[in-house]
Amino acid sequence: MINNMERQKINYDFTKMKGIFQRPEELNNFALERMEKVAYLLRDKEKYHCPADCNDCCYGSILMSYTEFTLIMLYLQHNWTREETAALFRERVGLLQNDESLLCPFLQEEAGARHCRIYPARPLICRVFGTTASPCKKPVTPSPLNDELFYQAYNLFYYGSGRFIALDIDRKWSVYEAPFAFWCLADDSEESRSFLRSFIEEKGDSFRAVLYDQEAKMFFYYSKGHKEIIST
Repeated sequence: MINNMERQKINYDFTKMKGIFQRPEELNNFALERMEKVAYLLRDKEKYHCPADCNDCCYGSILMSYTEFTLIMLYLQHNWTREETAALFRERVGLLQNDESLLCPFLQEEAGARHCRIYPARPLICRVFGTTASPCKKPVTPSPLNDELFYQAYNLFYYGSGRFIALDIDRKWSVYEAPFAFWCLADDSEESRSFLRSFIEEKGDSFRAVLYDQEAKMFFYYSKGHKEIIST
């Protein structure tokens, strides 16, 4: 399911997507309200000591919740031109790294600083990397962020009304945490959701997307072609 390019890419035409741009206003408002609360929680904590030219933490499959995916889509609609968004889905969404994990489509590798094109709307993991909640391996001093505060922010994005937030792929599987490209596939159409399920079963090792089995009532990810149960 991978075609050959200078950089390999998931063999799916992301430019034909329409459903991901037509989301309910209630969902948009929920995401904005949760982002406001997370920003308040982390207001004094997002202080990084990273070298300006470093983008090491931008590689690997960047996982996010459906709430964070919604925030990114809102950011694109409000801050990017149609031409910029079209180019993103044509050229960047679905790009793979050498280890076949997904490359973040918003990474500006050539930039000397500010490598993220959606910095104000970046996911939680990007906000806490380099703090004591998720220290960098480089010799930099992490900003203090205790686990309790991190999980408060996490729960705001991943839970609502006492239940976890997930998006159904079909009658058996739901997506709980995934890279941006996976959320695009899960949120667009029956065709893209069917492609996503097949792709995960074939190539799931490289992405660590967290899924939910509705029949077995358990969270899992794929590893070496088998389900690895996370919790029930």
